[in-house]
Amino acid sequence: MIIDLDKLNVGTWFSMEGGGQVCIRVCAGDDYRMIRDQVVKVRSEIVFDPKTRQAQRLKEEVIDDRLLTELLWDFCIVEWKDLYDANEKPIPCTREMKSLLMGRSPKFFTFVSGCLDRLREIESAEAEALEKN
Repeated sequence: MIIDLDKLNVGTWFSMEGGGQVCIRVCAGDDYRMIRDQVVKVRSEIVFDPKTRQAQRLKEEVIDDRLLTELLWDFCIVEWKDLYDANEKPIPCTREMKSLLMGRSPKFFTFVSGCLDRLREIESAEAEALEKN
């Protein structure tokens, strides 16, 4: 098997009904860890137990869910073509626009989610095929 190290998880183009194309990729492994590291803060505090007279350090992870979602959509939606607003102006493919469309457009959200499901199915089938060989 040949693996092009310059083209790891570059994305797959999908055509939308009514026009437009979106390049989608799955976020997993190192990419997910990198994103998670940006949104998780570890809060630490020392708590004193008067009964045992011992101090204990408690650690808690605090996750910025909104930023996590925004970064995941930004990663998974690589690019798009031929998407226009109501005034027929091209919609720029920015992190803010990706979040807006995923959060406010059920049609766009359903399309992207369906594409991600298809990509996961394809990757799973390819992994199974490799195991059989």
